[in-house]
Amino acid sequence: MTRADAPFPDHTSAGEWRLTRSRHADDVNAEVREAIDRDGYSLFRIGLSLSEIPKS
Repeated sequence: MTRADAPFPDHTSAGEWRLTRSRHADDVNAEVREAIDRDGYSLFRIGLSLSEIPKS
């Protein structure tokens, strides 16, 4: 997620992003809003397989 007026995050390219839907700030949780306010974006990985989930 990015703010409407924010540039693409550094270290990524447009090819790594796809628009899945537009959301208003009141449609995301507080942690996501805080990240967007702080960084201009919040990254989500869609379609992650179980084997790709990092082990803690």
